Amino acid sequence: MSIKLEIPLINYSLFQSIKKRISELFEEVTQRESDRNFLLFSILMTFGGTTWSGLSFYFDLQTAGYIPLGYVIFSIFNLYFWATKDFKRSCKALQTFLSILLPFVFQIILGGTRSTGVVMIWSLFALTSTLAFYRGKSLYYWLCIFVFLMGIVILIDHDIEHITPKSLKNYHVFNMLLMINFSMISTMLFFLSKFFVDQQLRTLNELVETNGQLISAEEEVRQNAEEISVMNDMLKESNKKLEDAYIELEKKKNVQIESMNHAILESINYAKQIQRCFLPSIHRFSEIVKDGFIFFKPRDIVSGDFYWFYKQEQYTVIAAVDCTGHGVPGAFMSLLGSEALTNIVINKQVFDSAEILNQLDLTIRKKLKQETTSNKDGMDLALTVFDSYNKTCSFSGAKNPLLYTDNEELVCIKGDRQPIGMFHPDQLPVPFTKHEFSYHENMRFYMYSDGFQDQFGGERLKKFMPKRLKNTLFENRNMEMKMQLSTLENTFSTWKKSEEQTDDVLVMGFTME
Repeated sequence: MSIKLEIPLINYSLFQSIKKRISELFEEVTQRESDRNFLLFSILMTFGGTTWSGLSFYFDLQTAGYIPLGYVIFSIFNLYFWATKDFKRSCKALQTFLSILLPFVFQIILGGTRSTGVVMIWSLFALTSTLAFYRGKSLYYWLCIFVFLMGIVILIDHDIEHITPKSLKNYHVFNMLLMINFSMISTMLFFLSKFFVDQQLRTLNELVETNGQLISAEEEVRQNAEEISVMNDMLKESNKKLEDAYIELEKKKNVQIESMNHAILESINYAKQIQRCFLPSIHRFSEIVKDGFIFFKPRDIVSGDFYWFYKQEQYTVIAAVDCTGHGVPGAFMSLLGSEALTNIVINKQVFDSAEILNQLDLTIRKKLKQETTSNKDGMDLALTVFDSYNKTCSFSGAKNPLLYTDNEELVCIKGDRQPIGMFHPDQLPVPFTKHEFSYHENMRFYMYSDGFQDQFGGERLKKFMPKRLKNTLFENRNMEMKMQLSTLENTFSTWKKSEEQTDDVLVMGFTME
């Protein structure tokens, strides 16, 4: 028995959760900054497109004016989808590509680089802004696109000078557009740079603060670990004392349990001897029948099943009885049943099988006071009375049957459906039925309880079942009774294998002269 301290694990888990939270926070801050930067970039480029479109229409450049106007309309819808839908990456890539492409297309339509001067600088502004909301290799892809578009403009610039509108060939207009482009781009670059710097400083402050929290958490974990190390040393010593005390307690408990088990077993074994005193000796069974066996196997030391037999000059009474319960409770019932049969048959000299069961039922009900209590104990049994003068057999059964063989045929006489005892206030006692027939010495009789047929076993762990028991008895009918007993014992053991015995087992087989 030991005590384990789990505080170090808890603090370590806390430390790991803080680190994980800081990593998640850094990712959230980075993603939030990227989205904010992209939104600002898109707004500035949309503002620039609006300005280009307005100037184009002002200077009567209708064709050129529709290009930035289309970009402005596209940007509005694209930002809406970016903010409300799931395909944010596609919206961001499309917005960036058109923002880099637009200045080149606009410049080419106006007649090349000499027409307006620095319109293409807007493309450089777009490329530079990608640093604020893109990471990794994707930045190189945008640089390659920019260089590719710049190369196209350089190659075709000389060939498109002739399409420059007349209004742009005016020196004053050229200078005005040049100043507007420079002033707008310079202003945007200034505020955009300032915004990025402020944002980075703010992020750095947040990371410094969270790093301080992590350092504090690490220090707290270190201090707790030191304290717990001391506590663990103390607990180890306490655990050792507890283990020693626990081992000593287990030894005492085991000694007490062994002592109690020994006393209980002695009591039950003594009860077994008492039960045997109430029951006829199995060895005397061969004295009252021509040939016979009793397969008697209690589930526990004492049994709720019991056999009973008695021989008078003219009559021989044989019964196989199955009381409710097993073990000690069943044994008490067996003593009560055996005493009642002794009083009815031996003392009162009753040799009518049905009348024996009727009086036994009345005795059990009175002894257990079943009419005034909730007791519902009872017994099932098969009882035969043989008249040796008239060569007749009378049988009465309480739920249990009688089997006998006659001319290579197995005959089954079922018992009545009601048991002995088990009083129910809604049911009146019903007289038991008497079955009477002639017998001869070649007949073989079998009576049994339900323990054998209810035993679980076999390959599929099922019950042995009444039909299989009848077939087993019938197949071995021509053997001597001792051989039949040995076969039954082997059959039961083979079927049960390592399974626990389900109930008490009683099987009686015999022949009469």
